[in-house]
Amino acid sequence: MFRYSTTLFLLLAFASIASADSGRYWVFFTDKAVAPGQESRAFMEARANYSPRALERRARNGVFELSIGDLPVSASYVRQVAQTGARIRVTSRWLNSVSVEATPEQLRQIEVLRFVRETRRFSRSVSIEQPTRVEHAAVDTAEYGPSFAQNALCGVPELHARGLSGNGVLLCMLDTGFRTEHESLNGLNYLAMFDFINGDTIVHNEEGQDSFDQHSHGTAVLSAAAGLDSNNIIGPAFGATWMLAKTEYVPTETEVEEDYYVAGMEWADSAGADITSSSLGYIDWYTQDQMDGHTTVVAQAVTEAQRRGILVVTAQGNERGSEWNYIISPADADSILAVGGVDSMGVLWGGSSPGPTADGRTKPDICAQSSQTYCASAFGLDSYWRLSGTSLATPIIAGIAACVLEANPEWTAQQVREALKMTASNALTPDNDLGWGIANGPAAADYVFTSAAERPALPGSISMAVFPNPVNGFATLSLTLETPDKGAVVLYDLLGRQVLQLNSIDSHAGTTVLSFAVDQLASGKYFVQFAGSRQRVTAPLIILK
Repeated sequence: MFRYSTTLFLLLAFASIASADSGRYWVFFTDKAVAPGQESRAFMEARANYSPRALERRARNGVFELSIGDLPVSASYVRQVAQTGARIRVTSRWLNSVSVEATPEQLRQIEVLRFVRETRRFSRSVSIEQPTRVEHAAVDTAEYGPSFAQNALCGVPELHARGLSGNGVLLCMLDTGFRTEHESLNGLNYLAMFDFINGDTIVHNEEGQDSFDQHSHGTAVLSAAAGLDSNNIIGPAFGATWMLAKTEYVPTETEVEEDYYVAGMEWADSAGADITSSSLGYIDWYTQDQMDGHTTVVAQAVTEAQRRGILVVTAQGNERGSEWNYIISPADADSILAVGGVDSMGVLWGGSSPGPTADGRTKPDICAQSSQTYCASAFGLDSYWRLSGTSLATPIIAGIAACVLEANPEWTAQQVREALKMTASNALTPDNDLGWGIANGPAAADYVFTSAAERPALPGSISMAVFPNPVNGFATLSLTLETPDKGAVVLYDLLGRQVLQLNSIDSHAGTTVLSFAVDQLASGKYFVQFAGSRQRVTAPLIILK
């Protein structure tokens, strides 16, 4: 078990009242106060704050040692800042800083401390997302229900038909809160939840503490990524494992939300998240020339996350046509996936923020449906609606990325990012409206890198058929291998749970046929998978009684 140290974040309740003349500041320190000769011990102690999964993810992404940014902020420095009377809100080890509320006099005392490198004041933050509600549309297909179009646009049904649903991938979503008892969300696999606003583990609404719509946005976004309610909504990554971070306060737009965002990203890293998804952004205290990928605090935070092997997926923003009319942060950061929006026909959605970044990089990176996206409504346990905004395109891309990583577990975060961009609809002519274009999940999962050293090509070819399909009683599987291989044939349900191991195959090249009984299983959709030592194939199977 890893130890999650409470010294990583000094979290105070959002409701705490500061002095009327106080302002919000980030205080950046000069160093981590590690005594000479104690460096090895400091890194050894810091290592205990990271799960084995986090260390494995870093190693897979070429990060084998902790860096100075992984050491905790000096408790002595934080204590001396607090002794000025300033209110401590959040500490960030990545940025080696602490956010405070301080009066002008308190700030002057802070600035003369010998270990303070810089102080930076901000005014007010703004989240990018208050999606527009639109009317229900007709059901598209029986299995996916009204969510079919948004999934089909990016090839999600084919990913599911291959047996991919994000199984084995850990995603962290940062948002306003989540009604996890909603029928489309109550069966998901949750690793951890944390409310950074109130400092507890409750991410749904609490009476007397949250506004009636506090968890509305997060519920909608999570369902677009992973909702599972047959004949109604199916998200790309319903088989993934989830961490939920409540970081955005709905009733008022206040600067503390950016602090909680940074804390949430560091929390995700510590637990070993492979992917983060956030439909949030901050622009109010910045100017457009600061959308350069390294100026804003949140851009710095996501840059640190991707350096540690996390694939960061974030919304491009809904600012097209507004007074701002530009990309927002942290979508401006480099080496992440900034997600723009289109409608169900693949046409640019009218609100999707245009690029480029202030330093000239093309944005967005990729697109999914952001217009009339079908999702769960937190106002009822079985309620749904359609919302518009790049908020809804973002979780679709995060879910697809999880499927791509499941199909290629040896890939790094940057390889997943490259595969998604280079197989998208506009990859040959990227621009500042659609970026590299609309994602193509199956093509990304099959992407072959130009360097054979980056991903060795799979030997031979493989195919599998299951018949009859639908089946009631006995099914027959035909597996054809061009090159010899050995492995197991396993039956999974729609949630990615193994329900039956059919056989172990040690085969020469050619076709192997085997039959198996399904009469003990309930009606529904399943997946048969052969996982060999060098190759694998998946086929859908429907049991109908």
